[in-house]
Amino acid sequence: MSPISKNFVRASLVYFCIAVILGVSMFFHGPLRGSQLPYIHGHIMLLGWMSMMIYGVGYHILPRFSGNPVAYPWLSVVQFYLANVSLVGLMVSYVFISSTTGIPTQFFAILQAISIFMFVVNIWCSIIAPKEA
Repeated sequence: MSPISKNFVRASLVYFCIAVILGVSMFFHGPLRGSQLPYIHGHIMLLGWMSMMIYGVGYHILPRFSGNPVAYPWLSVVQFYLANVSLVGLMVSYVFISSTTGIPTQFFAILQAISIFMFVVNIWCSIIAPKEA
């Protein structure tokens, strides 16, 4: 498994643990449900645990199905950092901004979308071109 795939899987597991802790905290402390914690919990579960796991497994398996290496390895590294920075920024902006329509939140959401498109482009280019014989 490549280092970038391992990093995505490791990040996924860290986000999974954080999301579980937040979920249990919300269950036992009812007032937390009225805060931004449900949004944070949901985003960490979907963008942190699920997406990072998909990225890690996707970078490991999908190019191999077509017999090609990852098309742009440098793009996967950039995507790793952009996805993590934007997710943490999104969560921090939820904590410090009472509404989810603030400029920092929108900025980090756009960065997250860019990182998703980076993954799509990288995998797309990895699986469309057949390996030269």
